[in-house]
Amino acid sequence: MPTAQKKPSIQMFLPPETLKLLRDYRQNLPDELVLEEQMLILFSDMRGFTELVEQYPAQQVYRALHASMTIQARLIHRFGGSINKFLGDGLLACFSGEDKAQRAIACVRQIMRDLPDQTELPFRCQVGFGLHCGSVWFGIVGDDMRREFALIGDVVNTAARLCGLAGGFQALATAAVWRELPENLRAEYLDPLGEKHFRGKKRAMNVYRVNAHA
Repeated sequence: MPTAQKKPSIQMFLPPETLKLLRDYRQNLPDELVLEEQMLILFSDMRGFTELVEQYPAQQVYRALHASMTIQARLIHRFGGSINKFLGDGLLACFSGEDKAQRAIACVRQIMRDLPDQTELPFRCQVGFGLHCGSVWFGIVGDDMRREFALIGDVVNTAARLCGLAGGFQALATAAVWRELPENLRAEYLDPLGEKHFRGKKRAMNVYRVNAHA
């Protein structure tokens, strides 16, 4: 028998952080709300998406993209993360808690193992990832017609830039993520790549490649 589909609900369309704010403040949501939390930020983005759109019919591109996003979303939720937003051919997710780095790295490792196995699709969605952790600002932005829960700050920007540097089926992380991992897992999970310079930053940052197949 076919699997029964869940009926659409607001929980399917909003990140849990937004739902919690709505529950906590109810009708008294401030116009300017900024909170701060220690988080690990994960960005993902498909490589060569523009070329794929030009080469394949829209339905095939959508089918492959949807399959990729489904795998990523399922594993992010399985490892205790939450998706802040989908970004066309990528996404922004966050992990909180004491073991956030270990769970996030384990999640990305599993994603990079599972994505290449989608052999029934017309092409493989080669996705790159960027991870950074630290103090993140979050809150509600927008006006009375449209508001959105947003993650803001240098940690978010750095994770996005790392994602832009990563190749297909590659994940890059910072020294902040390395320090968050238990010492016995650092060498197993992360391979050092040396220092990288980022536009707008005065100092270079140590970058690590996530080892997906150890």
